[in-house]
Amino acid sequence: MKTFNFIKIQFVFFFILCACIVVFVVKNNIIPLGEQHKVDHSSMTKASNIQFTQNQNQNNLLKADGPLTGSMSNKINELLQRIHFNGVVLVNKDGEDVIKKGYGYRDIANKLPNSPETNYAVGSISKFFVSTSLMQLKEKGLISLNDPITKYIPNFPNGSKLTLFHLMTHTSGVKGEKELSNPISTKNLINKIILLNKGYKPIFNWKYNDTNYVLLAYVVEKVTGMSYQEYLKSHVLNPANIDQLGVGDHFYQLSNRAKGYRLILNNNQTPHSVTMPSFSYMLGCGDIYGTVNGLLQMDEALVSNKLISTDSFKQMTTPFKHSYGYGLYNKGKFLYNHGVLPGVDCMNLFDPKSKTYVILFTNSQKMKPNTFKVAASIFNLVSSN
Repeated sequence: MKTFNFIKIQFVFFFILCACIVVFVVKNNIIPLGEQHKVDHSSMTKASNIQFTQNQNQNNLLKADGPLTGSMSNKINELLQRIHFNGVVLVNKDGEDVIKKGYGYRDIANKLPNSPETNYAVGSISKFFVSTSLMQLKEKGLISLNDPITKYIPNFPNGSKLTLFHLMTHTSGVKGEKELSNPISTKNLINKIILLNKGYKPIFNWKYNDTNYVLLAYVVEKVTGMSYQEYLKSHVLNPANIDQLGVGDHFYQLSNRAKGYRLILNNNQTPHSVTMPSFSYMLGCGDIYGTVNGLLQMDEALVSNKLISTDSFKQMTTPFKHSYGYGLYNKGKFLYNHGVLPGVDCMNLFDPKSKTYVILFTNSQKMKPNTFKVAASIFNLVSSN
């Protein structure tokens, strides 16, 4: 009996000790091991003593701290100030800008402010430029989405059953190459992907993977005989008069670009600058950069059929798996795509019917609430007016 009571006391003591440890971890925002691996400390330099603060009432954005008042632009501005947003916002309704404004710094160390003219790398938003290019080629009869990848890359392992459609919808199952900071030629990048997929077996389940769109951008090159960058400029950007978007590593030469920062999970949400990979590794999947107005121009060009037909746009936006079409998610009341690179988070959300566009660029990755919640809240706010 004494032995039983002793064991019982030990168990209670152990339980109390575990509870204390949990409380300590939560209270101090200690980073789990999984999160530590996601933070590349080797490529970081502490930016400055300036810190991004985060609002404590982040989940109920439209209810936190009382009702939003004033004009629509004032309401959006107040909402973004409540969460201490750091970046650029553009909201456009029926061809008129509701708000277009920068918040915080694009370069913390030098105290250079964000503005609507600040250039951002938009990450995976780049993918719908690839799908637009492929739909153009499809309209001209130069490709079919049922074409096997071996038609364009003959030595792709077991690629005879792998189609462009599988790549477009992230149902290919191909493996990807790690993105590095040193530039790489397109030929070497494709060869690395082929080598990485040496034992590839077609299992057509949905899994989001950048490599799908790297291969698709290469297909554009094979079909047209042009570099992907050249094709985009001559067949997408120039025809739609999109003058505030670019493609490739030229981004790093721009004087008014946003530096990326990652928020470290501590009590003060300290921002640390991070190193982005070379755009050459992100062919077709993350190589577009520009301003919020440039992205609005692209959205409007698609909606108004300047670049592809109504039928092609419908195909692009018809969800296949997980609300995903060809480079765009379809949530019913709006379409969106989202791009994340080290230190940068960009959201592009719009409704073609009501002509409502919400574009958010932030250079504080891991911001809370996330860009989707913020953009969706703004969309609901504008739509309810």
